Amino acid sequence: MRQVTHIGTGRAKVERVASNRRVVQADGSIRGRYSSTKDPALQAAPEGLIDPWLRTISFHDDATPLAELHYYATHPQSFYGDGRVTYDVPGIARERLEKQSGVFQIYFNGCGGNIGMGKYNDGTPAAREALSGRLFDAMARSAAEIKRQPVARISWKTTSVEFPLRADAEFSAERVRQVMHQAGAGRLKAAMLQGWIGRVQAGRPVELSCLTIGNVRIAHLPGEPFVEFQLAAQQLRPDLVVAVAGYGDCGMWYFGPDSIYSDRGGYEQTWSFTGPCEQRIRTALAELLT
Repeated sequence: MRQVTHIGTGRAKVERVASNRRVVQADGSIRGRYSSTKDPALQAAPEGLIDPWLRTISFHDDATPLAELHYYATHPQSFYGDGRVTYDVPGIARERLEKQSGVFQIYFNGCGGNIGMGKYNDGTPAAREALSGRLFDAMARSAAEIKRQPVARISWKTTSVEFPLRADAEFSAERVRQVMHQAGAGRLKAAMLQGWIGRVQAGRPVELSCLTIGNVRIAHLPGEPFVEFQLAAQQLRPDLVVAVAGYGDCGMWYFGPDSIYSDRGGYEQTWSFTGPCEQRIRTALAELLT
């Protein structure tokens, strides 16, 4: 056991890793650009809305760093199909920095529900190596500029959100039961959706939380939140250092701005088990970050 006397913060811009997965076409429809693509048009499309900054929170015993926590928003997958479970790009970068620095490194995925590496990733091992190198570079630069301050005012706050069910017929309990008794890949999604419907109907809300240490706020969100919520959290408290982690409780899968339910095209809302919930999340963030 080691005492923590100081907390540190740093950040660095990540170059050519993240890009928005929902590419708006000339007619206003949405085309998906996922974790990798060989399509020249999707590679040439703009990055779109992202959070380009990687943020680092560190813990110290006086001048000795004990651990560095990094927060960045993107789907972490870059390479598919070889049958392995892998920590992929973030894990390669994290392990490299840990070996180089001797400091324990932890990586948290931010609000990356609508963010991937597709613009810069053609799905090859060479691309994964390049992406890992660029993420490592940002992690190393962020850690190098960490500024320490004495630990003060530690608190942990939680709040609950009751996510609504989808009103679409495709997501109804009746339709889900029908699909579960049919052959085909749709049974897996139906089974997960059935579990979520049961949870909501039982009145079991989802917990969001925030750790406060001095002027640092670390917010923890469920599901696969869109990057808009990470940016909103930072805009709520521009006077503080705000880091956000997603993927804490994935029962509802994706959730984003309410506009996604009327978009033409796009993948994420087809795997969003919750109905419109934007204001509920923004209200919860405001409560947590006070």
